[in-house]
Amino acid sequence: MAKPILDVRTLGVTGGIGSGKSAVCAYLEDLGATIFEADQVARDLMESSDHIREAVIESFGRNSYKPDGHLNRPWLAAQVFGDEVRLAELNAIVHPRVGEAFDHLKHQLQSGLLVHEAALIYEAGLGDRLDAVCVVSAPKDVRIKRVMVRDGISAGEVRARIQRQLPQEETEGRADVVLVNAGDQAELRRKTKKLYELAMDQETLSPENFRSFRRL
Repeated sequence: MAKPILDVRTLGVTGGIGSGKSAVCAYLEDLGATIFEADQVARDLMESSDHIREAVIESFGRNSYKPDGHLNRPWLAAQVFGDEVRLAELNAIVHPRVGEAFDHLKHQLQSGLLVHEAALIYEAGLGDRLDAVCVVSAPKDVRIKRVMVRDGISAGEVRARIQRQLPQEETEGRADVVLVNAGDQAELRRKTKKLYELAMDQETLSPENFRSFRRL
């Protein structure tokens, strides 16, 4: 018996550190969306997949994993910090498997909105594989304050992290829709509800859904 045609819409949600993309995804989930947390899936795969483990050790050495078998994240992060070539090498090992996991989840669903939440949607070349992409943004000073409170680090440390990501202006320019998260939680919920409604409004999801609402 032939499998029915799937009616699943895929929306990428990304944003720089402190922008609030995780909060947006949590609200989307409340509204009925299925959330694929790509960054968490990548971390899980780096510990559960023998293929990835072997490839990481071959490229970065046995110090990539602790004696107990868990990923040595601080050590591995230090190997790719500030080195675009090495970071691309690590991403080439992990991202294809993450993509496979996303496709597998998509084909388990029959309908609805599947959200690909990831910090590196554009850097990983995922923009063209999704029906549309939303970038969550916020003023830099707001982002810095949020991360200082959340992680207990200095403003300088937050700025250093921001510097390692694509400029917010660049991701906004590439987005199909930008959700500005500069207000309170009630405003964020309202904007997220509008995002969900726009994503589900037409027969299919595409950048055209957001033509009149490029900025929420």
